[in-house]
Amino acid sequence: MKKISVEQAETILTLQDNINRKVDDHWLNSGYPYLRGVLVEAVEALDHYGWKWWSSAPRDLSQVQIELIDILHFSLSDLISECGGNLITATSVLLSRSDPELDECYFDGRAYAIADCDVPKLLELIAGVAGSGRNELPLLEVTFRACGLNWDQITVLYIAKHVLNVFRQNHGYKDGCYTKIWGDKEDNIHLVEIVSYLDPAAANFSMQIYGLLNERYAFYALARQPIICVKSVHADN
Repeated sequence: MKKISVEQAETILTLQDNINRKVDDHWLNSGYPYLRGVLVEAVEALDHYGWKWWSSAPRDLSQVQIELIDILHFSLSDLISECGGNLITATSVLLSRSDPELDECYFDGRAYAIADCDVPKLLELIAGVAGSGRNELPLLEVTFRACGLNWDQITVLYIAKHVLNVFRQNHGYKDGCYTKIWGDKEDNIHLVEIVSYLDPAAANFSMQIYGLLNERYAFYALARQPIICVKSVHADN
């Protein structure tokens, strides 16, 4: 697996900054716990992958991959924040830290050989280092690799999830007006289905995703009760 390219790093960092500003224009000064988000997404990925020895459940690798993309979102937010919002500096740091051939991970005074770690163990390590306040891109990279993804595929999935995140915000996610379940499936599953039959090399790839999300959301909205959203009114509005 090759390291992330300059173009890929610039693309995902710019998109991350854009969605963060869409959620909160002052996000850089808000002190949000991005690494806590990494920890939570790692646990969600574990559930999709399967870890319960006392129970049999189907493994959903595509959703594990999406959860890893969510981890990347939080990791990039933490990195941009670390760099004071300077995307040029963040790009340089991201490129310098990229190491998809990582051999060992050190956590809690112990060295873990990556070759001996299965996907659940890698996810445990991601959660552990995040919980201890560390943003470890190489550990995420080897987990991507273990789940069948390289940086070309990661970038495509990142762009796709970015579109869904924009769609969510445009449909009231922050205000509680958006529902993630369409029919009997979460929007992440609909996203994976949509992306599977689109050409990521198309110039309007992002627009196609947004349009198809919009079509599906409207279709399933007809079968569900509307969500009543009451926004707070401020005197200065």
